[in-house]
Amino acid sequence: MANVVVNTTSPMAGRRLHRDVNRLLASGYHTIVDEDMANLDVRFEGPLGTAYEGGVWTVSVAMPQEYPLKAPRVRFVTKILHPNIEFTTGLVCMNVFKQAWSSNYDLVNIFDTFLPQLLRHPNPHDPLNHRAASIMMHSEQLFHEHVVLCVRMYALPPAVKPQSQTDESLEKRSSDLSLSDLLSDDEEDDVADAYAVASATDGTDASNAAGACAGAEPVGDD
Repeated sequence: MANVVVNTTSPMAGRRLHRDVNRLLASGYHTIVDEDMANLDVRFEGPLGTAYEGGVWTVSVAMPQEYPLKAPRVRFVTKILHPNIEFTTGLVCMNVFKQAWSSNYDLVNIFDTFLPQLLRHPNPHDPLNHRAASIMMHSEQLFHEHVVLCVRMYALPPAVKPQSQTDESLEKRSSDLSLSDLLSDDEEDDVADAYAVASATDGTDASNAAGACAGAEPVGDD
């Protein structure tokens, strides 16, 4: 079981919230809980058999006062490349999650089911990160390579991070990924065209890399 760091000094948290947080801790997720249990930071590992395998992300969960009737708000603190997750803020665009949420679900369902399914089945047709969606529509193999690179840059646990930056493509990157580093001129043109089409489809300016989540909202937002 993973180590757990918990601050639970407030007696005001609801019985259901206490139960669900305790169940999450008992499930082995390394979790930091604030005093009133309104915010949690949870260690989440990428699903096996995906491009995200081997990555470890800190996921922030904000519990609404209406929980469990209202879904928690979920955000990736560690950067992740995914069509349905905004790269800078980490906000998760999961309309299906929000619509499917009911009081029967709890925090364990988020980390055992909802997030793994999101990473296993990204949807480039409902993007919050238009660049990731464009790469995926152009070439799933290329998208896989970008995800693996992003995992290496941001999400490797300290024990396995490379001590020296011997990969030239890693040396070139700072806060974002550059298409031109990995694409030929023709491929870059194709991705740029797909990017423009994806942006135009939902009425978004192609220069806005964050874009908008067509028909969806970040998890837990009104």
